[in-house]
Amino acid sequence: NQKKRKSQNKISASLSNLHSERKSALVRRLGLIITISIICLICLGYYISPLANVRSVRVEGADDLPAKNVVKVAKIKASDHVIDYLLNWNNVNSKLTSEYTEIKNVSVEVNHFNQLSLKINEFQPIGYIKKENGYCKILSNGKLGTQLLSWSKIDQDKPVFIGYNREVSLNKNLHLFNSLPDEFKEQIKLLSGNTRRKSQVIFVMKDGNVIIGNITTIKSKLKYYDEIKNKVNKNSLIDLEVGAYSRPLTPSEKRAYGLI
Repeated sequence: NQKKRKSQNKISASLSNLHSERKSALVRRLGLIITISIICLICLGYYISPLANVRSVRVEGADDLPAKNVVKVAKIKASDHVIDYLLNWNNVNSKLTSEYTEIKNVSVEVNHFNQLSLKINEFQPIGYIKKENGYCKILSNGKLGTQLLSWSKIDQDKPVFIGYNREVSLNKNLHLFNSLPDEFKEQIKLLSGNTRRKSQVIFVMKDGNVIIGNITTIKSKLKYYDEIKNKVNKNSLIDLEVGAYSRPLTPSEKRAYGLI
């Protein structure tokens, strides 16, 4: 009888534990359902409320692009829902990269529930090309920027390409420029397309000297530049086109190359 009572007590305890576990599992599931329902109701309430509409748009990372035009091209309106742009940011990215060659990619962020931020990542400029009324960026992807900039807005450390009326000659010299050693590129102030021959290249250096060379041989002759410039006065013409010689620039040449 004692063994029988012990066995009944074990069965009763097991049933009690099983009932308790089932009750706890039911409470957990119910709590999870209620929590998810509350979150869904909050999200739905936010989506249908005015708080979900775009209140303002901030454009970041594109100082040279007109912010109002960027928003217009992205087709963002105050009546739109913020969440739609988070879910479909790729559409904004596609519109802006198609319109502006400067833009590499765009990401969308939300601040304070309904303030959109367009974070723009641009191609870096490797130089500028002189146009009739200003300067355009020459981008690292080989394209020209869409914006016309004033002299005060360009990076003075980057070289300026002037006198390039033909895209073919610009591409040739741009390809040459990109292939030059970095330490030499940093010394170039200006590249002139006003040459006597298509094969000729002219560099105006930041130290005031002017280098003339041949597109196909200039790279191999740059090793002579440091040696020659240490022997000449400032504002000298260093000709590496055929041989390697130098002479002082004439006043008219200085004016032509913007040195005076």
